[in-house]
Amino acid sequence: MIVKNTHLIRTGACFCLVFILFSFSGPSAGAAGLTNSESDGYLQWMHSLEKVMESRKEAGIEEGNLLYPFDRPGWQGEETRPFRHLSISKAVLELEQEWLLRGSEKVNSPLIALANARNYVNLSEYDSALVWYEKAAELDKENNFMREISKERMASAAANRDSMGMLAAITNTIGTTKITGKENEYILALRWLLVQRDSETLDLVLQKIKQDQNNLTDRLRFWVAYSHSWRKRGDESMSHLRILLGSGGLSRDLTESQRSWVLFAIPDYFFLSGDHASSRSLYEVLTRSAIPELSTWGRYQIANLDFLNGLYLRASEGFKRVCEGDRIGSWQDQACEMAIVATEIERIKSEGEPYGAGSFYTP
Repeated sequence: MIVKNTHLIRTGACFCLVFILFSFSGPSAGAAGLTNSESDGYLQWMHSLEKVMESRKEAGIEEGNLLYPFDRPGWQGEETRPFRHLSISKAVLELEQEWLLRGSEKVNSPLIALANARNYVNLSEYDSALVWYEKAAELDKENNFMREISKERMASAAANRDSMGMLAAITNTIGTTKITGKENEYILALRWLLVQRDSETLDLVLQKIKQDQNNLTDRLRFWVAYSHSWRKRGDESMSHLRILLGSGGLSRDLTESQRSWVLFAIPDYFFLSGDHASSRSLYEVLTRSAIPELSTWGRYQIANLDFLNGLYLRASEGFKRVCEGDRIGSWQDQACEMAIVATEIERIKSEGEPYGAGSFYTP
């Protein structure tokens, strides 16, 4: 019993700290709820995602993610070309031999250098690929292949885990005048910097993107919103999320998990901003979703809102439902603990009511 009570007190103390943080986090300037148009867009995002996932599961198809960092579709089914790598290796030898035979004329052949770089990428020999991408860039005097070389060279550096090469490529990218045509490079740069937790360089990339933020593709805008969220700049993240809501709910080359993040992030922003009415209305929308990850999170956050409003009995029931549901994430363990905390506080509050102690448990 002593161990249980100690654990209960520790859990309650942790949540009280969260409660204090929320209490002192007043509504920010950008915390107004969604407009009617944005609310419609939110519903479109959710229903579109539901239809995609339902159709895919009925067909027995796995989610078709693009593989990082080259944005190539994941391979499905058995390999039908067992001699593919042998053919590529042969092509590499022939191209390199052709390169040597050209002599002085090889300066006019950036395409051969680019082809050889791609062959080495297919062989997963990224060191050699980077050498040939560098040669292709050097020979491409008229910049006919600049877009392909820049993106693929950066991807090869990422695949090779070449930190210096990536920073050099990112520097070259943000040094150009326009973002248009280089969106994929910026996406790759943001994803790399997020993984590396390089907040300083990430901010430099975001500052560059901000110069032309009205003309971003939806996929780049998602990663900009995600990056601002990671940097704890909720208002800036939300400004981009509001724009995404107007895109009609289509995939916009985003994965299912990325589209789900948009649906999570918007009500969570209102929650953390202190606009609990707006967050609750959106969490209630999520609870009606056919996607378990969305509906369970919506119930969990509504239970948290009930707890913060002193509705401990209702909160405990909500936490229990989340705790007893199918396991989705580790945060459900917190729901199990909070169900105990809410039940105990409700008991203490009701027992202390005749003595005036109940007021201590009323927000």
